[in-house]
Parts: sequence; structure tokens; C-alpha cells
Amino acid sequence: MDIPSISDTLAEYTANAQANATSTGNSALGDLADTYDNFLTLLTKQLQNQDPLSPMDTAQFTQQLVAFSSVEQQIQSNKRLEQLINLQSSTNAYAAVSFIGTDVAIDSDKIMLQDSKAKFSYELDKTASRATLQIYDKNNQVVMIMEADRTVGEHAALWDGTDYFGNKLADGEYRVAVSYEDSQGKKYSAPITSYGTVDSAEIVDGAVYLNIGSIRAPLDKIRQITKATADA
Repeated sequence: MDIPSISDTLAEYTANAQANATSTGNSALGDLADTYDNFLTLLTKQLQNQDPLSPMDTAQFTQQLVAFSSVEQQIQSNKRLEQLINLQSSTNAYAAVSFIGTDVAIDSDKIMLQDSKAKFSYELDKTASRATLQIYDKNNQVVMIMEADRTVGEHAALWDGTDYFGNKLADGEYRVAVSYEDSQGKKYSAPITSYGTVDSAEIVDGAVYLNIGSIRAPLDKIRQITKATADA
């Protein structure tokens, strides 16, 4: 049976160490140390028993030794990255608390009816020949239809929670859609901005989400944050 050369054996050890380098912590470094100790033992034995007329190629296993060092540095970098991620998560936790009780504007067509009031806005970038605003309940059923403003710009709206029959609807989550047509009959959908007060916040996979009732919004959907004010 052929005995593998020291360079071939070291190459195998290095490949295994690199494959495990994506893991972090002391376990990865421990695995690397064990592999390195095994290599040194094997190297010592082969040096003691090598053929003087055909010595080992020192350049090749020296390159593998350098690779070991690179793997160790990679493991250390992964540990530092994990520490930075944990630190960022802690920072996000403090940030999440500071948002509770603030008024926010969110890029979302979902609105929260609270105390029979829901504030939102929609924006037209073209003058419309006709414009319709529709409000849907959680079952995607239309509960209100009304004419929307047809002029260019952002238009504020305040819904009192009544349907098109004048009935008061229960507080909760609804959805708004504004569609309009230009003078040529081309149809468009207006972007909606929802307003509300943050009543809770949560962190998922290191990211902060703000909650307005059942509406959950990531920070990149927040357009504006202001200090909550009492109703006049």
C-alpha cells in the first residue's frame, strides 16, 4: 500500500480546515489546532524516515503551512463578524424602544382604523379625468367607494370608519386603493401613505419592525417620524 506524501496529506488537512472555516467560535479553532497537531506529528515521522537521495519537496508543504495560517485568520474574522452582528442587534433593540409612541408615515396601502379614524394620503402625478378611492376590509371586500381628488399632488384623507351605507365599521386593519385615468384613458394606481402611532416594535433577524396595531412595517418603509401629539 502506498503511503501518501506529506504534501498530499497536508493538502487534505488544509482542504478540510477550509471547509470548516465558515463555522465560528472556539470549536472551529479547536478543529484547526487538532488538524495542525496531527500534521506536525506526521511531518516529524516522515522527516525522520525520508530517503536522503529523494528528499521531500519543502516548497509545496510550506505553501500548505501558509494556507493553514490563512484558514486561522478566516476563522478569527468570522468570530469578529459574529460579534459585530450581535452588537448591531443590541443597538437595534435600543432603537426599537425609542420608536414606541411616535407618529409615523409608512409607504403602505394598509391603514389602521382606530377609534373610528384612519389617516392616509395618496399622490397623483398626472391630472386625472376620473379618480376612485376604494377601501377594503381584511377579507378583501370593498366597504367604501368614493371619488378621489383628480389634481396633481399629494392629497390627505381621513376616513371615519363608515361604509357606503353609513354603517360604522369595527376598528382594525383595512386596505386603500386609488385608481385614476388620464385624458387619454390610460389607467394608473396612486401610491398610498399610511399614518399612525407606533404601539410596539420587534426585532426579527436583527432588523427593526414597527407595529401600528396589526400593521407591521420595516424601517425602510418609514417616510417620516414625529413626536406624537394629543388630539386637540
